[in-house]
Amino acid sequence: MSLPDTRLSRAVLIGTSEYQYEAMPSLPAVANNLVGLKEALCDHDILGLSPQHCKVINDPTARAHIFTPLLEAASEAKDTLLVYYAGHGQVDQDGELQLALVGTNSDPRHLPVTAVAYNQIRRAVITSSALRRIVILDCCYSGRALGGMSGAQDAIYSTINIEGTVVLTASSKTQTALAYPGEPYTAFTAELLTVFREGLPDQPKLLSIKTIFSQIHSTLRAKARPLPQILNSNTAEDLALVKNRAIKPSRPSLEGYGAIAGVEPGTLFTDRRALSRAKVHRPFEAGICGRRSKGGAESIVLSGGYKDDVDYGDVIIYTGHGGQDSKRVHIKDQDPNDSGNAALITSLLTQLPVRVIRGAEAKTPFSPPEGYSYDGLFRVADYWSESGEDGFKVLRFRLESIERPDSTTNEPLIAPNRWSQVSRGVFQDRRLSERIKKLYNNECQVCGLAIETIGGMRYSETFHFRSLSLPHKGPDIAENMVCLCPNHHLLFELGAIIVDDGLRVIDRITGEPIADLNIHSRHRIGLQYVRYHRRLHEQGKHL
Repeated sequence: MSLPDTRLSRAVLIGTSEYQYEAMPSLPAVANNLVGLKEALCDHDILGLSPQHCKVINDPTARAHIFTPLLEAASEAKDTLLVYYAGHGQVDQDGELQLALVGTNSDPRHLPVTAVAYNQIRRAVITSSALRRIVILDCCYSGRALGGMSGAQDAIYSTINIEGTVVLTASSKTQTALAYPGEPYTAFTAELLTVFREGLPDQPKLLSIKTIFSQIHSTLRAKARPLPQILNSNTAEDLALVKNRAIKPSRPSLEGYGAIAGVEPGTLFTDRRALSRAKVHRPFEAGICGRRSKGGAESIVLSGGYKDDVDYGDVIIYTGHGGQDSKRVHIKDQDPNDSGNAALITSLLTQLPVRVIRGAEAKTPFSPPEGYSYDGLFRVADYWSESGEDGFKVLRFRLESIERPDSTTNEPLIAPNRWSQVSRGVFQDRRLSERIKKLYNNECQVCGLAIETIGGMRYSETFHFRSLSLPHKGPDIAENMVCLCPNHHLLFELGAIIVDDGLRVIDRITGEPIADLNIHSRHRIGLQYVRYHRRLHEQGKHL
């Protein structure tokens, strides 16, 4: 078995949690389903689907809100197409399954014009040339109790089969609730997410759809909850879908950048051990957590250890690490090569978010009365060196609060150490970018320049010849990328320089070549992407 090729795969996650008509109660768990599934599918340790290739459609009010992204994904998917729906399901007068929108009227006479017929979804999926097609339906006929969904009966199963596709349904043949008040996810999707996130200890490194379904079926049976169903065509159920997270890598990664699921700003912790257990700040003593080699600082603790610290709330002037004796008196200059300081300097370059924790000992207006409080994500905006109150040089870091998606906005928390935002809703794979930079030792492929910072750190940028953003929608692959200094990155971006088919860099003002693009033996440049960039700027307009 092999995993889906994430470059050629697409997912469309649809959910309706709010309804206009009282006959169809709201399903808050559905919104959580969408968030949890996107986070899981975009996690490199589970599948690693690019965030822009995993579309979330939350509370659609019109058919077009579903079918525009669905048809686009169906046309783009060449390996795997996954379509998920959660919400109220209804059966109309003709016995056809209807998927509810926000304004769906549950009267069977109104369903054909206020809901989306599953057969329409089915036809859209059939149009895809994807090798594997997966449809997951976490729905039923109607809500029988507040916060609940009723089970589907045999009529559903005669309408959902798609040749060459595996279909999973959360509905059993009995009319029982599938969403339980007070639980964060619907019953079926909760178990699906558990398998994704935790894996299965006694199974191979890759989990097939059949194995995943068997585990969910067994767990729900043990809990006396409605049993899911599976329909399979052409052994599609035997295909691998995700990595088995229960199989631990030989060198487990402990890095965790960005928000921690379930830990909201303002959460209080009794001590450093509690912070560590929650993975908010892992070290028991150090004030800075993180490594230069992994992208920078994960978290810092503001606890009054340095008298030079200044806390303005949304802005913190944080003093670097080191230079103190056991009595917290400065006895020497701080070293930018110290691991904690180097991590914060790297954060300025990578712009990975830093979790900020305030301790009661800091005694600022923003400190908790006791213990520690997690106070959200900040970015390192600047750093400098100056003489501290004790006369020795200290490093100063300006950290600024940044907004983050949270449970109130129902936006997935995209792992910032794995994905770097290019534009709204468009991300690039940080690990691929770092591999390209490492291949060239951060030296520009045009001029050979590598920007060096204090401590021997090197900085460079990657550029996609065919942009990942709309309307270009280029692939995030090595063949579409080069390693550049900031100067040549900007010149490529503006179209002031282009590359010809001989991989010579051409100055568009003079029309003369200025350099041969340096190409490593393990890096192939795709001429189709070079030509796209050249054609884009030679015409002076977007394609």
